[in-house]
Amino acid sequence: MKRILIYLLLFMSTLALGQDKVQYKIDLNKLANDRLEVVVKTPKFKQKEVVYALPKIVPGTYANYDFGRFVQEFKALDAQGKSLRIKKTGPNTYQISNASQLSEIRYFVDDTWDSPEIAGDYVFEPAGTSFQKDSLYALNTHAMLGYFIGHEKAQVQLSIDKPAQFFGASSLQNKSKASSDLFEANHYQDLIDAPLMYAAPDTVSFPLANAKILISIYSPNKMCSAAQVAEQIKPLLEAQKKYLGGQLPVSNYAFIIVLSDNIKNGSYGALEHAQSSFYYLPEGNIQTLAETIREVCAHEFFHIVTPLNIHSEEIGNFNFLQPKMSKHLWLYEGLTEYAAHHVQLKYQITDLKKFMSTFENKWEVMNVQFDRKLPFTLMSEKVLDKYKDEYGNVYQKGAWLGFGLDLTLRKLSQGKYGTQEMMRDLAKFYGPNQSFKDDELFEQLIQITQKPELKTFFEKYVAGKDEIPVADWLHSIGYEIQEYNASPIKSLGFDFQSLNVNAETHRAVINSEDGINEFGRILGLQAKDEIVFINQLSFSLDSFSINAAKVLKDIQLGDILEIEVARPKGNGTYETVRMKAPFQTSMGSAPTSFVPQKNPSDAQLELRQQWMNSIP
Repeated sequence: MKRILIYLLLFMSTLALGQDKVQYKIDLNKLANDRLEVVVKTPKFKQKEVVYALPKIVPGTYANYDFGRFVQEFKALDAQGKSLRIKKTGPNTYQISNASQLSEIRYFVDDTWDSPEIAGDYVFEPAGTSFQKDSLYALNTHAMLGYFIGHEKAQVQLSIDKPAQFFGASSLQNKSKASSDLFEANHYQDLIDAPLMYAAPDTVSFPLANAKILISIYSPNKMCSAAQVAEQIKPLLEAQKKYLGGQLPVSNYAFIIVLSDNIKNGSYGALEHAQSSFYYLPEGNIQTLAETIREVCAHEFFHIVTPLNIHSEEIGNFNFLQPKMSKHLWLYEGLTEYAAHHVQLKYQITDLKKFMSTFENKWEVMNVQFDRKLPFTLMSEKVLDKYKDEYGNVYQKGAWLGFGLDLTLRKLSQGKYGTQEMMRDLAKFYGPNQSFKDDELFEQLIQITQKPELKTFFEKYVAGKDEIPVADWLHSIGYEIQEYNASPIKSLGFDFQSLNVNAETHRAVINSEDGINEFGRILGLQAKDEIVFINQLSFSLDSFSINAAKVLKDIQLGDILEIEVARPKGNGTYETVRMKAPFQTSMGSAPTSFVPQKNPSDAQLELRQQWMNSIP
């Protein structure tokens, strides 16, 4: 009965719009002042007023971006081209009067990659836009196109006029045979979930199980090609296909890759979508990029499971202006990160030594940079504000939660059932059109796996403050933590692993007091200090590693080390703090490694083998 009511409401909403589509048009041939014009042909509205909105945030980003700030010269017009009254009611919203007369909206948008004059938070490049005439148009359309509040489920259409030499790469299928591309989607969220890249074509496509895979790359200096990327990731994708049961939950998938020879802010990465992923990586040849591409692609491709087939109501009914975040980043990002490494181990793309080394590093970063006792569900709920600095832990502790859950399940099932099988069963229960309730997920997982013991796991390590029992999990497969004695080391006063990057200032930040060693305390370093100069050498992101190595190589005991930091004052401003002290070595934190036990039991070896080589 409830399902019938929902369909009825959607049907009535469609009737209210007169079954019209929202039609967007962009002409890439008319770039002016580094801006593109967006034209929106609107449905027939019956109400007196309607609000056109651009997103404050989009799924997968976990940051407030306010894309409306990139909009200029907004106009609402009737069928005769006369202006209707508009009122800007917020950074992302425009209220339009006499909506029944509305025929068209026009405005200009700046790109996010190269608009320093526009105030606000830095937009991570894989979530933004770049307009480079004659070379590249990177179009995450959520940064350009809006929607009508209350009519988010209206059908949409996007027409793009392009330079003749350009190809439009996307998971969306081009419906046009003419010079203009035409894309259609069931509604706004489906449209913006499919980024586009326009550039001179460098693409490869091939079948994978039931799906067609597209790889499209932009390399400004032609240092890397789509064919080379395909050669690197084909074995990975074949392994992931097996990991997912031999079939994929999508019919097509696009890898859209931008390589940059000018990484300005020191950060790069990718953003996942249901049927594609968008990459922003430093340009290099395939030898230097191969491992990075495999690691990033492995993670992003697995997002076809989450959130496409498994997602909470907060994502299924995403609110682009006032988002409510799900409690389950451990599932979306953590378990995805774990699977991206486990699949490579299981199908011999990597070996156990490399896998363990990767998780050693995750453990160390987790312990140095993040709050080990912060409940993951609480961090997830508050990740946009109170705990935004803890987000990076989804790839550290989140991956460890996946590792621990997999071992726990396999131990409970004599090796026959793990997270690989659990995610398949969970996807069958929900699927792309059914969301789970945040508060019910743990219980649902217990029912699906038929393992009531998981209640303790979730209560302690995901929703609770208990530190994860890394040593116990390793012991279950015949591994142990080996510690070494600390020894004197040269240091600039802080642990390099404790550093983050401030996306606004583009400076390295000492993340916490734990990252400051004895010499750093003598200098007077504090948590949240941003490094500017050391011994008069710039420590900007592009010179940080080179100059740090130079200082450490040249300085001797007793030499004066001078450091300048920008220290936040709490109101968005900084004070310059200069400090100096005679250089001295510090006792390095005791390094650790995960090593096989000398005499593991048969049970430990059996579980290890079942975990590494479980049946597909």
